[in-house]
Order: sequence, then structure tokens, then C-alpha cells
Amino acid sequence: MDLDLSHVQKERLFQLNGLDKQRLQTLLHTKVVQLQRKIWQDKNIKEKQFQEGDWALTYDSRYKDFKGKLRKRWLGPYTMEKCNDNGSVLIRTIDEEAIPIFVNGHRLKIYKKPLSK
Repeated sequence: MDLDLSHVQKERLFQLNGLDKQRLQTLLHTKVVQLQRKIWQDKNIKEKQFQEGDWALTYDSRYKDFKGKLRKRWLGPYTMEKCNDNGSVLIRTIDEEAIPIFVNGHRLKIYKKPLSK
């Protein structure tokens, strides 16, 4: 068997260098794809702007596992008393019994006031 070890070793080094290049290309490609997905996700995010005095509905998470059309998932309406910087909102009921409750802003949805006559 006439094998040239130096030639085989050089060939193996070229293969390993090729693997490093391919690995770097795939890492670059995954970073580009992740950046594209992040841009697409951020573009579709809607910011909720709450102001004091607005009406809101709160999400009732007790029934999230029950699939059904006639389930009541939103409770309220409530009036917003105070909006904090961290996203929590102090709400009160509209009825006579004004019970203050702190709620996370992700669980709120703006409720448009009905037109009065």
C-alpha cells in the first residue's frame, strides 16, 4: 500500500477547515433568520395605552381551558383609577360598591363607553 501520509493529512485539514466554514455560515444564517423573525414579531405587537378614567374589561382566566362559545371570558366594565409605570392598573367597579383592585395591564382590554342620550 503506497499511501502518502502528508497528502492524507493535508486532505483531512482541508475537510476540517471546510467544516469550520460551514459551521460559521450556518451560525450566521440562524442569526439572520432570528433577526428577521424578531423584526416581524415586533412589527405586529400592539401597544396598549391606558389612561385614567377609561373603561376596561378584565380577562377571567378561570375558563381558559373550557372551550365553548357561550363562556363569559371578559368581566367588567371597570374604571381605571391609576396607571403605574410597571404595567399594573388600579381599577374600580362602576357600581356603588367601589372596590379597588390592582390588575396586570396584559389582562385588560379597553371598553368603549356607550353613547348616552
